[in-house]
Amino acid sequence: ITIAEGSALGKRFGVGTERIYEVLGYHILTARYGVTLMDILQEPFENVDFGGFTLQVSKPALEADFLINMPALKTHNQGILSLGMKNLKGCLSIKSRKYCHRPDHSLDHYLSLFVEKLKPALTVLDGIYGLEKGPFYMGKAVRMNALVASKDPLAVDAVGAALAGLDPSDVPHIKGYADRHSRSLDLDQWHFRGTPLEALRRPLKWDNRWREDNTGPRAWERMGIQGISIPKYDKTLCTGCSGLYSPVLVMVMSAHQGVPFNEIEILTGKAMTPSGKARSTVLLGNCMIKANRKDTSIREAVFVKGCPPTMDSIQEAMERCGIHPNMDFYKKHRSSLMERYEGKEGFDEGFFYIK
Repeated sequence: ITIAEGSALGKRFGVGTERIYEVLGYHILTARYGVTLMDILQEPFENVDFGGFTLQVSKPALEADFLINMPALKTHNQGILSLGMKNLKGCLSIKSRKYCHRPDHSLDHYLSLFVEKLKPALTVLDGIYGLEKGPFYMGKAVRMNALVASKDPLAVDAVGAALAGLDPSDVPHIKGYADRHSRSLDLDQWHFRGTPLEALRRPLKWDNRWREDNTGPRAWERMGIQGISIPKYDKTLCTGCSGLYSPVLVMVMSAHQGVPFNEIEILTGKAMTPSGKARSTVLLGNCMIKANRKDTSIREAVFVKGCPPTMDSIQEAMERCGIHPNMDFYKKHRSSLMERYEGKEGFDEGFFYIK
């Protein structure tokens, strides 16, 4: 038995697959049962033709005798839901994961393809907890007490969508796969065993609301934050930079002193373009720098290099633009995200550790 994981953030950020195994106690499984723990990113990849393009897919996953796909039930701010089909993106190399966030193709299309090549023998969806406004820890965990298992990956994702209060046909990558294979998404076609679906269903919010002029989250209106623009993330934003969105927003809020900022815009991903109105344009990440570094409408360009950039480099760029984040406020905010579950029934931290 091999357990495989491929965390997108590595040692540079103090995490990574090996660190996850260590903290959660997975090595106990090795000692107790002889389980092999694998970091997918340290293993060979095989070039796989997806029809018009090639992606690097984990060779051990492709060659597995019996592949079990074990996603968690999460909402996703770009793909609406992250269930079985989306989870298989973790079997790609980092280079190929980034390729799926192209401005000339839809992320949803790529997400619908992985299951056609990896073909899990069994998909087990962990819905003991659901994550609202995911996919990162900034979202809200909700106790749902659901497990879904099937040999049919489409069935698992369709039921997972229903558990989250969504029509599976409203999730583009699920619908894309179903349409391509002439499959129905009518839940009545499947035979269910166990707790009735309706007894477990709990609607989960997945989207974040932005101002009408797309200059920042709606919360900024209540706070009176002006003079700065951060357009809403798009689907060209890769995992690394996507995880920085909330920290950047919090840093701006911590720096707000009741007066407008000095006409600053912060751009991300691969498709955003400068407004031509800002005094300072922050290009966050190597992709955004590459896309706009020669744009003549930019009055002052501030490059934040990295794939993804570090928090220190982001703070330095903000300071240069006259944004002075209160990092103590930021750290307290991060701590509060974990502390909000303390003492609440159903959220015993020990649940996540192997003993």
